[in-house]
Amino acid sequence: MQALLTTFIIIAVAELGDKTQLLTFGFATRYPLWEVISAVFCASAALMAIAVLLGGIINQFVPQTFISLLAGSLFIIFGIWTMFGKGEEEEAAEGGKGAPFWIVFSGFLLAELGDKTQIATLALSAEYGAPLFVWAGATAAMVAVNSLGALTGKVVGRFLPERAVKLFGAAIFILFGLATLGDLFIW
Repeated sequence: MQALLTTFIIIAVAELGDKTQLLTFGFATRYPLWEVISAVFCASAALMAIAVLLGGIINQFVPQTFISLLAGSLFIIFGIWTMFGKGEEEEAAEGGKGAPFWIVFSGFLLAELGDKTQIATLALSAEYGAPLFVWAGATAAMVAVNSLGALTGKVVGRFLPERAVKLFGAAIFILFGLATLGDLFIW
């Protein structure tokens, strides 16, 4: 039980204000809240399982530079798509809904892959030797903190005109993408 609570607290604190919380905020301005939160849950569960079970294997076979380049590029594409894409009402009127769950899932997964919370989960798993409790605590913390970001994004979206929400969401995606790509060239 100590592994569960300690992991929850450490991961929740580490995730507060993190890039994926802002990313989740942006996704929630564009997509239904239940799809954003369920995608964040599934991605978090998968990522924390990877951290607990496989540890650093991904980092040995997939260079972090490649992951960052892919993630940064995708976020810029999401931003442009958000800015110029059709709104939910327009898509519904035309009969097409897209696949918000998979967009959020893949975006969140790429943003978190190799992130400090995944590395912290790996270290906590090694320290406690209780992989199931560490996984549960880390996943719960990720979902709790990022759900706050999603709820905030949804509330903000209700008070602003759709065009302002689209521009704000697009700006978050594009800035996040540029920051991710910028990190590649700074280091």
